Amino acid sequence: MRARDAAGQPLDAVVVGGGPAGSSTAIDLARRGRSVLLCDAARFPRDKICGEYLPPAARAHFERLGVWAAIERLGPRRHIGMAVITPGGIEVLGRYAPEGTCGLALRRLDLDAALLQEAALAGARVEEESRLVDLVQSRGATELTFRSRGGTRAWRVRCRALIGADGRNSIVARRLGLRRRARHRRWAIMGHFRRVAMPADHGEMIVTGYGYCGLNPLAGDLTNVCVVFDPGGGPGPMPGRGSMERFFLERIDADPRTRRRLSSALPDGPLRSIGPMACRTASAVSDGALLVGDAAGFFDPFTGEGIAMALDGARLVADRLDRALQHGEVSARALAPYDGMRRQAFDARLRLDRILQALLRRPRLTDWVARRLNRDPSLADLIARVTGDTADARDVLGAGFAARLLLAGRGGGRSGESRPAARCRT
Repeated sequence: MRARDAAGQPLDAVVVGGGPAGSSTAIDLARRGRSVLLCDAARFPRDKICGEYLPPAARAHFERLGVWAAIERLGPRRHIGMAVITPGGIEVLGRYAPEGTCGLALRRLDLDAALLQEAALAGARVEEESRLVDLVQSRGATELTFRSRGGTRAWRVRCRALIGADGRNSIVARRLGLRRRARHRRWAIMGHFRRVAMPADHGEMIVTGYGYCGLNPLAGDLTNVCVVFDPGGGPGPMPGRGSMERFFLERIDADPRTRRRLSSALPDGPLRSIGPMACRTASAVSDGALLVGDAAGFFDPFTGEGIAMALDGARLVADRLDRALQHGEVSARALAPYDGMRRQAFDARLRLDRILQALLRRPRLTDWVARRLNRDPSLADLIARVTGDTADARDVLGAGFAARLLLAGRGGGRSGESRPAARCRT
């Protein structure tokens, strides 16, 4: 059914973007009894460039929304943790817990389509192949103009609140004047491969001379392989200047660890590129509008915070907007607490991410830290839990963690300490 204003009254909310942030927001608001329209320019299922990693905390989010059973039916691979392999070849495996909920690895092709379907089941009206082309704000409502795929049909709808969940290149953020230039300029090329030679129970981040390569085992024999690089940080053409496939394979072949992992690998589908990846906004709120997910800002995928922040942000948006709608006030002032909620939830995590990025640019220091973490594996596990969104980043940023890192291996001889095998709860 074509979504329309009911009896001339504006909808409570229109969500632009059907990724994890947008669909989760639509599900949450619809379950609270709000009239919601969810629009996306694509036809689902559709692939999306992504590391395809979901943190352990994702299960709690899905259970709260009542969609965990649908996600579990997709058969995600469960990960016990994430390993980092340094320039010196030192491997550090951080585990989420000896016994506990694991991280999940799941193709966005499947995840996004399932969440979109759950939004419809929750009561949201879903419109695919509908691209936002214009918005006009007036007192009490926003009028949105959408155009169908191919440009053959245009239609309009009014809403009390607009939610931009339309990714890094958010048209909502740009039309509202909220987008700001980001300094972080890295690009990524991602592909799916079979017969990658690596463990199946955890992902790997291999630090390389050009940046890093992420390897994420998915269900079956499939692995997500993503190279992340700074176009100004080394030789070679950028994607689009020559063959993307050649550029990708040259990066894989340039490092002995990635070359070994993919020596017998077979591609499964095309490569995709994206960049610059980082984006930022002056604010995530405006009169009658909020931004969530990558539309509200994104830094770098090394710690896998993308989907975690999308799911956390969806909950925050729904909480703030539902309260604002109850009071009949959706001005920027009424929605402003959402900005503060985001800072409280994400600032420490992003500060740790920036510290780790600075560390990766110093190979000798990276090797030194890796040795220390291997001497006290509980420190590596704590970092893994932070990146998995089950521990507070401030536990790593505090002086106590630094002191333990400096003292690792002294007095207790913890180097090489055995750890119990990690298992996942189903």
